[in-house]
Amino acid sequence: MRLHYPHGKPPEGRDVLWRCEAQRYSYIIDADREEYGVTDPRLELRWYPVDRRTPKGAWVCGEFQLLTAFKKKFSETEEDAINDFKARKRKQIRIVTNQLNRAQQELALTEPQLDRLVPILA
Repeated sequence: MRLHYPHGKPPEGRDVLWRCEAQRYSYIIDADREEYGVTDPRLELRWYPVDRRTPKGAWVCGEFQLLTAFKKKFSETEEDAINDFKARKRKQIRIVTNQLNRAQQELALTEPQLDRLVPILA
């Protein structure tokens, strides 16, 4: 696993929180033909400076962030941020898989069912 730090490592002694995301970037293949491409994804770890902390969370970028919530946005450590990213992607896969299964079942309703066909000739 290769991690990228788009803003470098945080300053020593600075209280920060972490977020891990998969990033893709667009690029121009041929500007005249308006043809664009997308890079392969890469894992990026970003740090955010903590303005101040409370018993249940922290102020980051002027917003209060719960650190004890199930759907927390930031993590205390890089390792926790990576684990939270994995959990988010597993949940996304579960949701999209269920949506795909439902769509396939609904599409199958349009297909003729042999057991539903009534013989025309008696």
